[in-house]
Amino acid sequence: MLARKFSLWWMVFGALLSIPPFVGSIQAQEISPAREQEFNDARTALQAAQAEKSAPETVKQAQDLLVTAEKARSSGDDVKFAQASRLARAYAELAKAVAELKSEEEKLTATHEELQKAKAEIDRLKKSQ
Repeated sequence: MLARKFSLWWMVFGALLSIPPFVGSIQAQEISPAREQEFNDARTALQAAQAEKSAPETVKQAQDLLVTAEKARSSGDDVKFAQASRLARAYAELAKAVAELKSEEEKLTATHEELQKAKAEIDRLKKSQ
């Protein structure tokens, strides 16, 4: 009877020991080279957006998403890693686009002011004739 209990206990203990590696192998997947490239592209896009020095809120979101991606990489969560990397790149590109838009708006404003000055000069010259 004691041998049977010991045998049953040993089977349960052995089964419990074999479960964690199996569960871990399901959750922790190898990060593919393509996904690593997405992450690197996101980091590059973030660096470009930071160089523009505009849209700080959007840049911060991209930074936070890169941190999330790094955590997902270390835990082996391939899906979360890919999602966070893609979102980080999208936010970084959005920040860069916002910065470019602001730059173009500033150029447009300067051009508009120059045009107003030219019109005023034309009106002044017409009145002086």
